[in-house]
Amino acid sequence: MKLTSLPLILLLVLAGGCASGPKTNVNDIDWRSRLGTYTYEEAYAELGQPNVIGESSEGRTAEWVLWQNAPVTIGFGFGTGSYGGHTATGVGVGTTMSPPPSGEYLRLRFDKEDKLIEWSKVKY
Repeated sequence: MKLTSLPLILLLVLAGGCASGPKTNVNDIDWRSRLGTYTYEEAYAELGQPNVIGESSEGRTAEWVLWQNAPVTIGFGFGTGSYGGHTATGVGVGTTMSPPPSGEYLRLRFDKEDKLIEWSKVKY
């Protein structure tokens, strides 16, 4: 592999780790006016499938990723070693998974009838 293709590979890896987010711009939505009338089905149709869903006896909570840092760490190493009369050189490139990515999420809480009762933007 040529060293000139390494930046292209790094760019592709980083771009693949980015979240696409909801279908619509949530900043343009007046969420307060939707309290009590907006349903989970409408949110699903407008924003797409949530990234996280939780259900309890009180209702349902759903979260959509608005933006998120790429969860990839890339390392590069170069080394040499010798043993007796032998010498070796090595190069290594690797990826590891980092802790959960930070970002911003839209959290919508729905009651038992699937009506919106609370909304917030959450940063991790």
